[in-house]
Amino acid sequence: MSGHLISCLAFVILFIGVTLTADTTTVAPNTTQKTPKEVANETGICRKCICKDNKVNCFDQGIKDFFSLEEWNDLKELKPTTVDLSENHIVNVTLIGDLPIQVLNLSRCSIEFIQTASFRDLQEMTTLDLSHNKLTSDKLSPHAFEGRFAPEEYEPLAAMRKLNLAYNDLHSLHQDLFEHLPELTELDLSGNPLTTIDQVTIIAISSLPMLKVLRMRSCQLTEIPDKFLHTPRYLERLDISDNKLTAVPQELEETKNLVFLNLNQNPIVELDVTSENYPGFPRLRKLQELHMCNMKALRSIGAGSLAGLENLQSLHMSFNPKLSHLDPKAMARPDDIGETYDWPPVRELYLQSNNLSELDTRFLPRWDLLKSIDVSNNPFLCDCSTQWMVDVLVPIIDAKNINSTANMICNEPVEMKGYTMKHLHDIHRTMRCVDKYGHQPEKDGAMLLGTLIGVLLAVPIMLTLMLLWRHGYFAWLGLRGPVDVSRAFYKRAPADDSYNI
Repeated sequence: MSGHLISCLAFVILFIGVTLTADTTTVAPNTTQKTPKEVANETGICRKCICKDNKVNCFDQGIKDFFSLEEWNDLKELKPTTVDLSENHIVNVTLIGDLPIQVLNLSRCSIEFIQTASFRDLQEMTTLDLSHNKLTSDKLSPHAFEGRFAPEEYEPLAAMRKLNLAYNDLHSLHQDLFEHLPELTELDLSGNPLTTIDQVTIIAISSLPMLKVLRMRSCQLTEIPDKFLHTPRYLERLDISDNKLTAVPQELEETKNLVFLNLNQNPIVELDVTSENYPGFPRLRKLQELHMCNMKALRSIGAGSLAGLENLQSLHMSFNPKLSHLDPKAMARPDDIGETYDWPPVRELYLQSNNLSELDTRFLPRWDLLKSIDVSNNPFLCDCSTQWMVDVLVPIIDAKNINSTANMICNEPVEMKGYTMKHLHDIHRTMRCVDKYGHQPEKDGAMLLGTLIGVLLAVPIMLTLMLLWRHGYFAWLGLRGPVDVSRAFYKRAPADDSYNI
C-alpha cells in the first residue's frame, strides 16, 4: 500500500514538473520576442548611429566606409525619412537601398567618387547635400544621379528638388550633369572655382527649366555671360555675391520672374545709366529684394540707376565704406513724357554704415510708409539740407523702433559734431546752411564786415600820417619830409663861376 502511494506521488510530481516545463517553454518566447522595428534599431547602421523617429543621425561618428547595401536594407522596417552622414570620412559613395529617405546629408565627408546610380532607389528623395567635399569636374559624372533602369532609358529622380554642390572643386559642369534631375528647383554651386561660366556649364544650367533658386556665391566670376539665364524662366532667387563682378550684369534682364538678388561683396564702383562700364540695373519688373552690401569700391548710385526695379520692396545697401553719393532720383522712373516720376513701393530700407553725409527727402515719395528703416552710422552733415531728417525722419524711425536713432550722429560742421539727430529733434534745433565747400556763411559775413570797417578806418589814418610826414613831424624819428629831402640834395654854385653867353 505504501509502495503504491509512493509511486502515485512520484507520478504526480513528475507530471507537475513536465507541465511547468512546458508552460515555461511556451511563455518564454512571448516575453523575449522583438518587433521588426526594434530589430532594425539593432542593425549595423543603428549601432553606429542614433536611430529615432524615422531619423538616422550619423553626424561626426568617424565613419570611413560607406554602408553596404545589406546594411541599408536592414533599415526598411525603420522607414527613415532623414539620414545625416555629415562630418565623416567617406571617400566613395555606393548604392543605397530602397528606402523612403527624403533628405540625405553627405556634406563634409571628403567624398571624391559617387558610383553610378548610387541614389537610384531613393525615389522619394527631395534634398541631397554634397557640399564641402572633394568632387571635381572629371569625377562628378551625370551617371551619379541616374534613376532606375527602364527598358529604353534610365528613369529620372523625379522627386529631387534641392541639390547642394557648394564648396567642392568644380571648375566646370558636365553639360549632361542634371539630365536625370528634370524637376530640380534649387541648386547651390557656391564656393566652386568656376572663374568663368563656359559653354558646357551654360548648357548644364539651361537643362533645368524648373530652376527657381540658384546660388553661385564665391565662384570667382568676372562676368555673367549672355544667354546664361535665358532658359531658367522660373528663376526667382539668385545669389552671385562675393565674386569679381565690376558692373551690374545686364544679362539679368533675361530673368523675368526674379524676386531676390544678392550682389554683396562685388567690386562694383558705381551705378550710372550713362556709363557703358558701370551701367545701372536693367528692367526687372518683379524684383522685390536687392542686396548690395559690403562693397568696398562702391561710391556712387546715380540718377535712374535703380529705376528699372519697379516692384522693389526691400533695399539693403549697407556697410559700403566709400558710398557717399545717393542721387535723389536713383529710383525715380520717369513717364513717357518725362514730366512725372514713379517710385517702387519700398517698405524696408537699410543704409547703415556707409559714407553718406545726407539723405535727400526726394529719394522716396513717402517715408512714412516704411515698415523698417536703418540709416545709422553715417557721417551726416547737420545743416539746413538735413533739417528734414531731424524734423520728419527721426520721429518716423523712432516710431518703428525705440532708440534706433541713437547712432544717427552729426559729423559736421564742427560745432554740431557728436550731437545725435534725436537730440536736435528734442530741442527743436534749427540748423544753419553750409555751402558745398563746408564754408560757414555767417562767419564769412563777419569777416567781410570786419575787413570793410578796417579799410574805412585805415584810409583816413593813412592820409593823416602822410600829411604829418610831409610837414616833417616825424623828423625826430629820422624820417624827413619831402622838403628836407630836396634840400639835402641841393648844392649852391661857387661864387667865382662865370658863364659865357
